[in-house]
Amino acid sequence: MLEFTIDVLGWVCRILICELLARLIEKLFYWPGWALLRVLSFGRYPPAQSTRHNRFAVALFAAVSFVSLILIVST
Repeated sequence: MLEFTIDVLGWVCRILICELLARLIEKLFYWPGWALLRVLSFGRYPPAQSTRHNRFAVALFAAVSFVSLILIVST
């Protein structure tokens, strides 16, 4: 029973950490990603703020671009 409780607590902690990391990425990288995608797609994506779109995908694009740029410059 104790092993099961520890296992469940481990899964809950993993889920919370992943959720917090996703929110942090979205908060930090959404606006740079929005601007970068607007330039690269010639203003087509992402749409205006009133239209639904995947905010995490936009932020993740900026985060991956940022990490790629750091890796390219550092080598």
